[in-house]
Amino acid sequence: MDSDEGSELYASDVEHNYATNIFKESESEGLIDSYKPSFDAYFTHASSHTRTSTNVFSQRVAPLSPEEHNAALARASVHAYTPKVPFDSSSFKRWARELDEGFNILFYGLGSKRSILNDFAKHVSRRGHVAVVNAFHPSVTVRDMLASIARVPGVQSTSTSVLTQERVAEHFASSDSPHLFLIVHSLDRSPKIARAISSLALSPHIHIAASIDRLNAPLLFSASQLAARKGSFFSSDLPTKNVGYSWLWHDLTTLAPYTAELTFADRTSISGASSSRARVDITNPVSGPLTETAAIHVLAAVTAKAKKLFSLLAAKQLENADSSDVSEVNSAYSPHDQQHFGLTYDALFTLARDAFIATNDTALRALLGEFRDHGLVVSAAQPGTSGSEVLWIPLRKERLLKLVGNLDGDAA
Repeated sequence: MDSDEGSELYASDVEHNYATNIFKESESEGLIDSYKPSFDAYFTHASSHTRTSTNVFSQRVAPLSPEEHNAALARASVHAYTPKVPFDSSSFKRWARELDEGFNILFYGLGSKRSILNDFAKHVSRRGHVAVVNAFHPSVTVRDMLASIARVPGVQSTSTSVLTQERVAEHFASSDSPHLFLIVHSLDRSPKIARAISSLALSPHIHIAASIDRLNAPLLFSASQLAARKGSFFSSDLPTKNVGYSWLWHDLTTLAPYTAELTFADRTSISGASSSRARVDITNPVSGPLTETAAIHVLAAVTAKAKKLFSLLAAKQLENADSSDVSEVNSAYSPHDQQHFGLTYDALFTLARDAFIATNDTALRALLGEFRDHGLVVSAAQPGTSGSEVLWIPLRKERLLKLVGNLDGDAA
């Protein structure tokens, strides 16, 4: 017993001495400051400051121009992969049954759902009238939706009367009215249409199947509207009080490209540099960022002196960009950011006068007028001065270099 206890004590002493030597060696090498229990070491590490990298993705990768974006889409469509959607005709029957039970269906998930909903519209066309609303189209309004519903026989009593949501709801509230299947693509793209169908969705003979694409789309619907359910009929005296959706949510992830839905999207938002021009110069009624193609078309229609003035301003802007910090040049994406490399009006007038481009203020402003109208030159008040104006070309350095090279080639 004594020998066993002695051996256990000796073993523990060896383990303790070994651990002590390890910590002393680590301390001497600067690996740890002192020995601490595991929980103290955790909190010591958690309380230490962490260094965050200053590399921003938007500064490392230049945004695409509309031309580059369209070319990339053309290349991607060749290798587009259309996944198989795991559903069959039995899904249509189940959805139709859910509509018959007094629910409306809202489809969500990643990918375009347009083709599937169009096929579902064909499936239910044997059961009643069908109206399809492309809510992703920017010109589609509530009036267009009602005009489509008005084609159903008996809905509109006279050709001159104005059809309203209340009139539609009242018509389909009667027990002998036909069934209307309303298919709405990308309901979250048009909040006005979403509000309009809330007064139709609780009608027992109106069945709605809609799709949403955006993550925050459920915020369009209030809790009371989501909790509303269809009744057997509308109240004859207060038909407009029945507002809600009675949704059943279905995941319809297809991973299909949003080809049709993005056809009418704002292409100016793809450049990453489309800051509002109201920030730059509210007198320039130009929408969207400047592109190389637009600049080439404008420069081809101006006089030789105007081209020289543009080349002079571009050369000075490029010179200022070259003398600036590299990170500052890479982060200058929007027209407002390019202001740092611009030229004051007085400095431009001096250079234009020395180059015999414009000998007086009136001539210079006349030459700049054409560029201002088309957004080739923008201006803003210089910070810290009273009334001093800064002029610059709202193009990134590499694209401005390419444009100046084209001008020099044409002049040669």
